Amino acid sequence: MLSRRILSPILLCLFADTASFAANLDESVAPPMAPTWTVGLEGSPEFYAIDNASNSARSLADTYFKFSVSHNFDDSFIGGVFFQPTFKTGGKSQYFGEASLGYKIKLTDSFTLTPSLGLGYTWHDTGIPKDGNANVQAPYYVFYVAGDWKLTHQWTWNVFNLRYRNAFNAAWETPKVATGVTYNIDAANAIYTSIGLSWRKINTISSPYNDLSEDKLNIAIGYKYAF
Repeated sequence: MLSRRILSPILLCLFADTASFAANLDESVAPPMAPTWTVGLEGSPEFYAIDNASNSARSLADTYFKFSVSHNFDDSFIGGVFFQPTFKTGGKSQYFGEASLGYKIKLTDSFTLTPSLGLGYTWHDTGIPKDGNANVQAPYYVFYVAGDWKLTHQWTWNVFNLRYRNAFNAAWETPKVATGVTYNIDAANAIYTSIGLSWRKINTISSPYNDLSEDKLNIAIGYKYAF
């Protein structure tokens, strides 16, 4: 009887100390941080949307590859840069470099709106005419609005991605609308696909691009790695 009276409080104290230690251990282990950096690679063929002076609708216009890096800041801002070489049919090539800053607005638990603005530069065989030069090297500004709907833990419907882009030193308007889906393989890896339609207006008297006209259709496939 005496041994029970002595052992009971000792065991009770040991149990309380063990529980307290486990609770403190749980509090000291912080949850893993969400990835803040993302690198991506995207590729796509582009096809003429309408007949023009030298090409028929649905014929291959070019193929591009886009290499991107972006960073998510703590205050919902997102910054990014990309480099895009575009290889045109006939052996010509055009290059793009761009930097942008956006802000994620969580409208609901599953839908996010992200407006952003950017500055870029395009060079080489641009096809932008000015003052007798058929390939003006052009700095430009661009506005984007993206709407993304998270359907499940792994699937996201990229409902829309709208773009308005124009050069500073030439008449070169290139709006675009796209939609697609993203599959998140895990917390770090994702693949996506999208389809898009762009328009173009350039400083030329030739039809159809002397006014804002349909330009290209594209089907893109991409991969992103977050860390």
